[in-house]
Amino acid sequence: MELVDLRDRFPALDGLLGQITGLLTRRRVVLAASDRVLSLAWWDQGQQSIINTELPPGLCQGGVPVQRQVLAEMVADLLIEQGIASVSVELELLLPLPTCHWRLLEGAAGLGDATSLRALAPEMTWPLQWQESYVAWTSLQDRDMAMVVGADRLILQAWIDTVASADLNLCQAEWLLVAAWRALQTLNEPLEGEWAWLIESEGIWRFVLLCDGLPELDVVLQATQLPSVRDEVLFLLDAWDQKQRQVDAMRSWWITAGPSWKGRWKDGHGADLHGPLVSDGEMSLLQLALKAPPLESRP
Repeated sequence: MELVDLRDRFPALDGLLGQITGLLTRRRVVLAASDRVLSLAWWDQGQQSIINTELPPGLCQGGVPVQRQVLAEMVADLLIEQGIASVSVELELLLPLPTCHWRLLEGAAGLGDATSLRALAPEMTWPLQWQESYVAWTSLQDRDMAMVVGADRLILQAWIDTVASADLNLCQAEWLLVAAWRALQTLNEPLEGEWAWLIESEGIWRFVLLCDGLPELDVVLQATQLPSVRDEVLFLLDAWDQKQRQVDAMRSWWITAGPSWKGRWKDGHGADLHGPLVSDGEMSLLQLALKAPPLESRP
C-alpha cells in the first residue's frame, strides 16, 4: 500500500508525519540574554524570527544566570510555544556583554593556540585570571598579532549548565560583541581606515574605535544622552589623535542601537566628526550579531 493510500485512509497520519519531520529536521536557534531581556532567534525556510521576553528581576545579574533552572524552563517553554522541538535544536549561545573581555595581542606569531597562550600568561590588563578563564584565540592573517577573547570559567559554566537544564544541544558559544564585530566586517568588507563604532545596549553606550577592522579602543561611556555621548566620544578621539600625532583624521561612523535611537545621530553629525555616517541605528546589537557569518569549525 502506498503512502498516498494510507493518508487517504488515515487523515491523522499527515499530522503525525509532520511532527516526525519536525523532530528530525535540525534547526539553528540563537540564544542571547541580558539582565533584562531573553532573546531567541531561529530560521524557518530562510526566514528569520526573533522573540524578546522580559526577564524577572534577579534572574540574571551582570550577565550571569543566577536562577539557572528557572531560566532554563523559560527557554524550554518559549521553544514549545513556537512549535520548536527541543531535540531538533542546534543552539548557539551569544554571551552577554558584561561576561567577556577582548584584547589584541602583538607578537603572537610564535604561539600555536590558546593553551600556549595560557602557559605564557602575558599581561593583558584585564580582570581575568588565566588559570580560571576560558580563552578563545584567533590568529590574524598577515599580522603578527591575535585576537584574544576571555571569559571567567564559572560564568561560562553557568550558561552551559543552564542550556543543559533546558535539554538543548549547545553547538557553540560566542561573545555577543565579537559576533557583531564579525558582522560589521562582513557588511563593510574590506573594513579599511578608522571606524567609530557606537553601541547602545539597554541605555548604556559603548565606544569602539576600529583601525583597519581591529579594535584599538573599547570604552564604556558615562554619558547616556546623545549630545553628551557625542561630546565624550569627541574627547576620546581627540586624545587618540594626539597620541597618533594626526590631525582631523577621516573616519567612518556606525551606530548600533535599539529602535528608539534609530536615525537620531544624524542631527548632530557635523563636519567636526570628519567622516560619513554609514549606519544610524538601523540595527540593534543582536540584529547585527545575527548577520555574522558562521564560525569555522574548530577541533
